[in-house]
Amino acid sequence: MASRERGRESLLVVAIDFGTSYSGYAYQFYNEFVNDPNKIGSPQAWNSGKSNLISLKTPTCLLLNQDKALDECAFGYEAEERYANLCLEQENEKYYFFRRFKMKLQEGEGLTKSSTIEDETGKKMLALDVFALSIKCLKNHLMKMLEKQGTGVGEEDIFWVLTVPAIWNDAAKQFMRKAAILSGIKSDNLEIALEPEVASIFCQHVPVSSISSEGEQIQFAAAPPGTKYMVVDLGGGTADITVHEKLERGKLKEICKASGGPWGGTAVDNAFLQMLISIVGGPLMSRFMKEETYDYLDLFREFEAVKRNFSKRNKNKIVIKLPVTLNELCEEILGSNFKTCLAESVHSDEISLRADKMIIDPKLMDVLFRKATDPIIDHLCGILDKNSENDISLILMIGGFSESPFVQDVIREAFHGKNGRKVVIPKDAGITIVKGAVLFGRMPDTIDTRVLRFTYGVKRNPSFIKGVHPEEKKIVTDRGFQCKDVFDILISVDSNVKTGFSVEKSFCTLYDFQSNAILEVYYIKGKNPNFTTDLGCKLLGKVNVEIPEPSKGERWIDVTFQFGMTELKVCAAERSRNISCTALFKLIE
Repeated sequence: MASRERGRESLLVVAIDFGTSYSGYAYQFYNEFVNDPNKIGSPQAWNSGKSNLISLKTPTCLLLNQDKALDECAFGYEAEERYANLCLEQENEKYYFFRRFKMKLQEGEGLTKSSTIEDETGKKMLALDVFALSIKCLKNHLMKMLEKQGTGVGEEDIFWVLTVPAIWNDAAKQFMRKAAILSGIKSDNLEIALEPEVASIFCQHVPVSSISSEGEQIQFAAAPPGTKYMVVDLGGGTADITVHEKLERGKLKEICKASGGPWGGTAVDNAFLQMLISIVGGPLMSRFMKEETYDYLDLFREFEAVKRNFSKRNKNKIVIKLPVTLNELCEEILGSNFKTCLAESVHSDEISLRADKMIIDPKLMDVLFRKATDPIIDHLCGILDKNSENDISLILMIGGFSESPFVQDVIREAFHGKNGRKVVIPKDAGITIVKGAVLFGRMPDTIDTRVLRFTYGVKRNPSFIKGVHPEEKKIVTDRGFQCKDVFDILISVDSNVKTGFSVEKSFCTLYDFQSNAILEVYYIKGKNPNFTTDLGCKLLGKVNVEIPEPSKGERWIDVTFQFGMTELKVCAAERSRNISCTALFKLIE
């Protein structure tokens, strides 16, 4: 049975939202889906304890012991609390503590199987293991809850859905699949889901009363087929934006490919950190983070509480407690206290100090938030300008950062009521993704059409044509002169493809008794490159096709590439005997 069919019929579907700042899961039993699709369970609200922050998700923080193994308080708020206490006891150097590491999958060329990431003290560990252990912690939390409830559900009864940003490339998605498999989840019982898509699915099943905009009831679920709307997924690390159209029978069509950037909630945190650096300097803040980690974490927890409640309409001063250790480091390193450093900084008119309290002008908080919201608004304007003919009537805001009153204020100010457009913000926008992912597990065919973000092609070696192909590309094989590195296009960027759309390519062996063929798959953001060595072309992965019973002479292999799914899939068959070949598609090495 295909994995997509398993999801429909499984006793329990569990979705994991593995976020940059916060993570969580939701679940649904089969009988609940049949009787009421909206009945989706989730753990009781996580509680941070000391700061009294209540959240429907928990921080993406992993704590490991000196053997790189899971500790009792291994993930989330508990891991954060325990690590903070270890810092107080000066025992933290023996442990590994990772936080906000998901963005590594989007930075630069992404992660490979051999990539390492550093913990808070600079110790390195395989990135794949860090991601896998984090997923395992969420999985273990679920299994303990199910056991406590006496459900009798075993892992073999569960179909898993793991959400990822739509702006991620195929290699990043496969990295997350490998991490999930390493955590103990079977590949056949796992589906990768795109965050904006599953949020769309969820909002089509939400009761009308749970969605509003400026107090106005917006009947999103009742919007007629043909309605076009923008999905703005604002998470901890990224803003992930796409445009959907509602079709008949509850299906969705993507009409604008996913795009976005690093404009999530952590951009505001980074702006706050840069503000502190401008006051006391980078070297001092680095020492503060490393040597006084407890106070550093506590400071940013307090800032998180402020950030969650700050709105554009806020006229009151913001009060944040200044750690004593930060002032002590100022005196030790700089020879003056924090108050003196502040008076000499560019923020002397915006921040004052009263005892151990920083009193921050709300205008400065506005500036910190604008580091994230200005790029978001500019990007949304660009999408609306390019898609003016599509008549986008709604902007659907989802993701944890969408729950920020300030973010809601500026998005509404910029777009609500303009050209009849309305901004829609579901209740508990931060968990629309994980709950929608549960429904996607039950209804994987909801997404009818997707727009490709890249041009895909394979490296081919066709017969060399003098005067057409460059001489430096000429190679000699058993089949004569051939041209290397030719980019043979599979499908072009911006193509609208139905789910499961297939492209077939035929390949001939280059040598007698060839036992396998390695097909290199490339991608580029633009269109129609000539060679895989052209500027902008990147290797996506390699397809290793095993040729049955190698023999003398040409052997033809038909390779099928399946697009339009959340992951690119490949299969192969030997033409003369019409039998399947083993085709292993490796996107990360």
